[in-house]
Formats: sequence, structure tokens, C-alpha cells
Amino acid sequence: MAMAPPSVRVLARYCSHNDTGRPMAQRSVALKNIADGDIFHGRPPKGTASFICLALQVRERTIFARRITTQSVHEFDRTTGVEVDSNPVVINSVAPLPADIREILLGLDRKYREAEYRRAEDPDWRLPEDEAKLTKDEIRALLFVGKFYEENPI
Repeated sequence: MAMAPPSVRVLARYCSHNDTGRPMAQRSVALKNIADGDIFHGRPPKGTASFICLALQVRERTIFARRITTQSVHEFDRTTGVEVDSNPVVINSVAPLPADIREILLGLDRKYREAEYRRAEDPDWRLPEDEAKLTKDEIRALLFVGKFYEENPI
């Protein structure tokens, strides 16, 4: 018997029901409402990694997003919220962040993205230690989103 692709198995296991009691239709609507520039959260089914993502491009069937803390780019199915990958991340919250937290996260994304550009130009370049350290606001924002997204699932 042929096995379903990983994204279908993940969807069946994690998205066929909603632990919050909300109808699955709400999940589909929430995913369809993601727009370029939105920040959302996901987790892989196995593991505790937190994926705070910035939507880069939203197409009819696909969401391309960059993970803020690592700058890795991920492709999500826009209908299911499941990443197109062998160990997929599943979008678990699209709750809008407070403006101050959103701005801090966008600044963190900018800092890490600029560091990626510099390393592409000069592979030996390293982010200066004083810039590499998280600021108090960046720490506050990262701690906030961990709890916030957990409390506001789709």
C-alpha cells in the first residue's frame, strides 16, 4: 500500500481536528488571510523548535516565508499551512502581534538579513559581538511571542 506524502500525513494527524474546538473552516480562512509582510508562527510535528516567520510572498496556493531568527526560507501550502518538506513545519498561529513586538521582530529580521548579505559578500565576515547580542527589547519580544502564539492558535 502506497504511503501518502509527508505533508498529507502531517495534515491528517495535526490538522484534521482542532484542539481549540474551533471549526477547521476557521483554520482555512486564517491561512488564506495571510498576506505579504505578515508574521506568523509554526512548529515541526516532532520537536519544540519555534518558527517565527515573515511572509515574503503569498500566491494562490503557496506561502513563501523567511524564519526571522535563522533567515531560512520555507514554502507552505496555503490551504493546509503545512510546509512542503520532509520534516514539515505546521503553521499553528497567525494572531496579529502588538505593534511594538512586531516592530522589534522586523528589526531583528533586518539585522540578521543584513548579516547574511555581508557574509555573502565576504564569507569571513562576522557580525560584531556587540551587534550580535540580543537587546533587552529583542529578548522581550522573543519571550512574548513564545507565550502569545501558544495562547492564540488557529
